[in-house]
Amino acid sequence: MIGKIALEEHFATEEFLEDIKPYFIREGVWEEARDTICDISGKRLQEMDANGIEYTILSLSAPTIQGMCNTEEAIAAARRINDYLAEQIKPFPKRFGAFAALPTQDPDAAIAELRRCVNELGFVGALVNGFCTPDDPENCIYLDDPRYLPFWAEVEKLGVPVYLHPRMSVPSVRKKEYAGHDWMVSAAWGFHVETGTHCLRLMASGLFDKFPKLQIIIGHMGELLPFQIWRICNRVDSHKRDCKAEKTFKYYLENNFHITTSGNCSTPALLCTMLETGTDRIMFSTDYPYETMKQAADWFDNLPVSNNDKKKMGRTNAQKLFSLEFLDD
Repeated sequence: MIGKIALEEHFATEEFLEDIKPYFIREGVWEEARDTICDISGKRLQEMDANGIEYTILSLSAPTIQGMCNTEEAIAAARRINDYLAEQIKPFPKRFGAFAALPTQDPDAAIAELRRCVNELGFVGALVNGFCTPDDPENCIYLDDPRYLPFWAEVEKLGVPVYLHPRMSVPSVRKKEYAGHDWMVSAAWGFHVETGTHCLRLMASGLFDKFPKLQIIIGHMGELLPFQIWRICNRVDSHKRDCKAEKTFKYYLENNFHITTSGNCSTPALLCTMLETGTDRIMFSTDYPYETMKQAADWFDNLPVSNNDKKKMGRTNAQKLFSLEFLDD
């Protein structure tokens, strides 16, 4: 399929390379990997052209801003990164868009930076790498915390989506849950548990009842949620306890969430997600450079689904969500 739009596509700068390095643990790959993730318009564009990807929305890799303990440094770094990205993509308006990096350590600063990025830099939304850790790497603050209600109000007012991206759980949790099994802490398992849990916290908090127009994007075929949503709803319905949600979790998944195929080229998983959310809520992505564009594109282009569904998931759903109709000019 020609003209695909991809939206979980990462970059980094030199100042954040130590954050990124643990994800490239295979011997002999780091030197190439660091050049690849820092590149924006060189090899990346060549790969896009070779794999039928017309437009990419770029985001700063994890955990970066959310992993910073010093709030003032996080505020300054987010602004610096967003200005850098805006300059890098400026010559390629029909090839690249951008998600804002936000200093969620300070909700007021996150509001101001999101507003600036959308209104002044032309960014299409924000990507947040999970919880933040102000003052202490063990101090995880999730986005369902009441301090973020003004932030979510601004997101809804601006009418842009927020991509909720994974990060590793805090060190003490990793030490207990994954002792002797470090292979589980990130993309193989832990990322998805962490982000799925974050999503459920948002749903259970009543956030989408307060702000029903909010739109959240999650990757990797839904961070386990499409496959567990029936059981989640069944147990919450019969044992609601302290859940504040007014509607079912399936309702929120169908109305407030969008799911990308990033890093999960499983046809059975996609078919399950299609059955749970419908194709209007699914969008193509590759998770580059942690995964290859070729693998994602080859899989997607050969899916045993209708051309209409493929076009929606590969292109038109993203056009609608991000107002990218100019790509058809």
